[in-house]
Amino acid sequence: MRTLLTFFLGLRAIMLIGSVGAIVGALLMFLQGGFYLAEAWHIALGTGHGFEHASERQVTVPVLEAVDAFLFGLVLVIFAYGIAIGFVFTLPEGYGDRLPAWMKVDGIGQLKASLSEVVIVVLIVMFARVVVESGGAFTYEMLVLPASILMIAIALRMIDLGSGHAKNGNGKLAKAKNTESE
Repeated sequence: MRTLLTFFLGLRAIMLIGSVGAIVGALLMFLQGGFYLAEAWHIALGTGHGFEHASERQVTVPVLEAVDAFLFGLVLVIFAYGIAIGFVFTLPEGYGDRLPAWMKVDGIGQLKASLSEVVIVVLIVMFARVVVESGGAFTYEMLVLPASILMIAIALRMIDLGSGHAKNGNGKLAKAKNTESE
């Protein structure tokens, strides 16, 4: 029985692969965000190869994409940290108290919630890019993306409420009150 338990505890190291992969993904997202900022800089200055018509392009789109990439990279860092500290390594006594609240991961549900919130933000940035690139030529087909974002957000909110949890004003999960019994 002891060897079986040792074997299953040894499998925790496999989760470290996911954590390292998330860190590599975060570094790539930060690099991509830097490229978007460089593109925005060249557009604003009207310099660089391929930027001959800089006056026709807007800086808004690459800046939005850079912010989006940096945000997703940050979430991947938190995701990697949550996997490593929450499931692979054990923190020394008192170390967890010194961490900021945003780095404290209570479980896989919190990691999934963070990732789904970022997906919504990424979709919003995609819609903003479409609006900026359309140049005011709006069509009904453009409403598909915001309608999808709204449905995803409502579904995630219903999942939060259905599980008996809702977020308080600080962004932390708090047990929802059961209003039917009161």
